[in-house]
Amino acid sequence: MTRPPAPDAGLRTLRAPAPPLPQAAPRDPGAGTDADPARPIASRRHDRAAVRRAVQARRRLEAGERRRARDVPRTRLLAVGAAAVLALLVGLPLLLAFGPAFPVRTIAVSGASAPLAAEVRDALRGELGRPVALVADRDVARALRAVPGVERFSVVRRPPSTLEVAVVPRTPVVQERTDAGWARLDAARVTVSTSAAPAGDLPVVAVPRGAVRPAQAFAAAVSAVQALRGSDAVPSAVRASSPDDVVLTLRDGRRVQWGGAEDGAAKAEALRAALVRAAKGVTEIDVSSPGVVLTR
Repeated sequence: MTRPPAPDAGLRTLRAPAPPLPQAAPRDPGAGTDADPARPIASRRHDRAAVRRAVQARRRLEAGERRRARDVPRTRLLAVGAAAVLALLVGLPLLLAFGPAFPVRTIAVSGASAPLAAEVRDALRGELGRPVALVADRDVARALRAVPGVERFSVVRRPPSTLEVAVVPRTPVVQERTDAGWARLDAARVTVSTSAAPAGDLPVVAVPRGAVRPAQAFAAAVSAVQALRGSDAVPSAVRASSPDDVVLTLRDGRRVQWGGAEDGAAKAEALRAALVRAAKGVTEIDVSSPGVVLTR
């Protein structure tokens, strides 16, 4: 068997260089690898949660827009309804009060006698047909100037068609003879009524033409008559030539020197006592100073 020749000790064997090892491609920090699978899974979950939140936010926004779109007509409808109710609440009373459908048809008078009530209704006849609320107090006062028997009044409007007038009548306290007949006068010297014959229950007042301060003299005479109201000393006549010179004539014919208008209650009491104690034949009693009563 032939052996291969032994290599020459001086010679070196040349070997081919080993092929280079393949190098790994550069790693992308943002990309996952099989060596780190947990990171891409968490990232995908985060992305899915973010998408869900965005979708939910979008749905809520759209739902709010749809709700607002529905609420706008509803709000307008409520506003229109409230305005209509307010107009009805305000307008209906005004229509009832001032509308032509509610004119005055009845005039009711209270606080007056039948003849005086008839005079009041007749004086207010011009208010018939007017809306109840439009009848003013001044209109009633103007109409009642023609009724001297009314001293004061008040008006109550009762819808739908009644005008009620409460009257405080004048009270005659004396009577006076005039060219027109016997005038019944109240305390303010206003003629309440006139008749051809004198009234038997009223004293006849006389204030002479030459009287001092005739208006005050009349007031003093009326004051004396009123002080004796309800007393047994009933005057049939009273004469005042001045505010301090009032003379009464009683129904039994005796004369009473009254004086002025002051101390009316004390003078009435003094007169009552003097009439009890007066001797037979006394025709005149002076109570002008109620502390010192003189008789004649």
